[in-house]
Amino acid sequence: MPHYYQGRECGLKPHPYCTECGLVKNLSSEKPRSIGFYVNIITSLKEDYRMAKAQIRLMALDMKNYDIDDNYGMDRHQQEELFIKIVQKYANVPDWALRRFF
Repeated sequence: MPHYYQGRECGLKPHPYCTECGLVKNLSSEKPRSIGFYVNIITSLKEDYRMAKAQIRLMALDMKNYDIDDNYGMDRHQQEELFIKIVQKYANVPDWALRRFF
């Protein structure tokens, strides 16, 4: 998209990027969600699938270690796939039970 400054064309408008790693920010309408959104899903499923507090803590730790709420590095689809992978690593929860929240 052309960028104009004081009536003159200045090439293409730069996209916002991370100053630490250089990744370009995703500008789509599907914004990434916070870790809290995914932890709320886990807590709503804990009684149905008999998850212990230790399992929930391990899932939350994995989400933090994978940096699941990185606005620059992940889009929502990547977050959802990673979340499903993490939950199924620690608990026996089917895909459909997790995908109904998205």
